[in-house]
Amino acid sequence: MRKVLPEPLKILKLIANHGEVTGVLTLHKIIYSLQTEGAVNLSYKFLKYSFGPYSKELEEDLIMLKQLGLITIEEKGGEAVIKLTRKGCDVIRNITSLKIE
Repeated sequence: MRKVLPEPLKILKLIANHGEVTGVLTLHKIIYSLQTEGAVNLSYKFLKYSFGPYSKELEEDLIMLKQLGLITIEEKGGEAVIKLTRKGCDVIRNITSLKIE
């Protein structure tokens, strides 16, 4: 039986692959692009705003990941920097060791 990784954990993997992401809107744009190109299997609904694509579901997942202590969102020079915490890195290591897509 093949297991599918939940959306928030896919986001965690994407952040891990980037090391850190500067700007919440930048993360929305990255995920929108990857999802549109079919490069990742995500199903977020995006609205087009003047600053670019935005997903309320993605925003809620980011808040949940932060509340669980898996990511931090810190202000640096007026921009939000999103990166994994130690706990988030541990989760990624465990996900990577499993055969989950």
